[in-house]
Amino acid sequence: MKKFFSIAGAFVLAFSTSSFAQDALREAVNNGNVAAAQKIVKKGDAEEIYCGKLSANDAVKVYDKIFKAMPDESFAACPNQFSYGYGEKVCSNAKAMNACTEVVSYLLMEGTAGNVNAIDMLDKVTKAALKTKAFAKPVKEDVDTTVWVACPKKGKDRADCIIECKNQAESMNDEAHKATCDTKPEHFIETTIAVSKPSPLYEKLRTELAEGYWKSPMSVAHKFAAVAQNHAKGLSIADTAIVNLNYIARWADAHKADSTALPGGQLFRFCSAWQPQVDSILKEKEFETRCPVFETFVDPRDNKSYKVKEINGIKWFVQNLDFAIEETSMCYDREDENCKLYGRLYKFDAALTACPEGTHLSTDEEWKDLEAYAGGASEAAEKLRSNGSDDYAFTVLFGGYTNKNGIPVILGEGAYFWTEKETVDGRAMARSMFSTDRDVSSMPVEKSFAMSVRCVVNAAAAVETQAEVQEEVPEEPVGE
Repeated sequence: MKKFFSIAGAFVLAFSTSSFAQDALREAVNNGNVAAAQKIVKKGDAEEIYCGKLSANDAVKVYDKIFKAMPDESFAACPNQFSYGYGEKVCSNAKAMNACTEVVSYLLMEGTAGNVNAIDMLDKVTKAALKTKAFAKPVKEDVDTTVWVACPKKGKDRADCIIECKNQAESMNDEAHKATCDTKPEHFIETTIAVSKPSPLYEKLRTELAEGYWKSPMSVAHKFAAVAQNHAKGLSIADTAIVNLNYIARWADAHKADSTALPGGQLFRFCSAWQPQVDSILKEKEFETRCPVFETFVDPRDNKSYKVKEINGIKWFVQNLDFAIEETSMCYDREDENCKLYGRLYKFDAALTACPEGTHLSTDEEWKDLEAYAGGASEAAEKLRSNGSDDYAFTVLFGGYTNKNGIPVILGEGAYFWTEKETVDGRAMARSMFSTDRDVSSMPVEKSFAMSVRCVVNAAAAVETQAEVQEEVPEEPVGE
């Protein structure tokens, strides 16, 4: 067994034959007993870094010195706690660029999945990294290549090299080189050269901060744009790559000049962050198109508000339901922050009654109609998911699901929705979409699984139209 011990304030790994201390550490961490965990680590009895469900701040309290001495190993053991609790510090350490890059990659992944806290922390971590001058230095990389090299100046080697020069130049149809083989002979050889490349950390930040706006759910995309704007100068991000109101004005001008329709998914993404300014830009440039009209449904049980969008005559909630039902609904990974973004996950029996009065769980037939309207099940996901074209502002987010054992899986990758339809074998029909696919899948699922719920407003129910929405509304979709 590996064991930590301290030498002059630094932690190194040794070997131990006993697991008693590690068992005690795991028990303390699992019980949230930070003081006991601190004592075990301080005594040097920890055999591995174990964070369990510790908060980021508590993990730093327990492992602060180990995080500092062993950043790469610490990130590998506790990527979440290390990134959120120690990310700024590690990105201020000139000797820890590898660990800083891992933190940045982790926060980018979390941020593009829709985690607002990850984007906020990414902003802080980027600020710290840009202040660490060592991270800005180009890196040298050995590259295998082939180059023309001068022949020896005399002797048999020169004569052989001249022949080689002519043969190589002829095989490459390089007449210019062949003409100089007698006077300034060179031969083509394989060699290794050192190439200077920009800082990989800077390249990652420069590229992925700009792309984050387009990859993340539209509800958080503007936060990515703000981070890119904050660090544009330090990372040399071009003004034209940063999405803001000036970008939108140029975008509208380009479509005006080409006489092309405004792409619905892009328009809705802009509107989610900058309405009514977007409508003002479109009005000034004489477009008839405006931001989409949403209505609001307030759940009287907990006063939570949901956006409602009429799509092909059906008023859909375009947000996942987030009404708590004890024991039969849950947040992904039991984290409240996941409910705020993705809504709750419901077992089937709970899903049947979860929607508020005046609405109902979306039916299998309603899903079929939606899929057909969006181009057919084999194409519809592209027009319905938040990171696709999202032509109808349906905004599918990838909240994952929990299996019959309560284990949560594929957050940020897959979206799963119950319908009301039960099957003859005791299961129920569901719909799924993945973040990179175009199709909507239909399949029977065991009722003990927990998945997302989209409600549909009953025909006679009343909803309020959002006051800030403009009165000019385009035909759906806005554009292809």
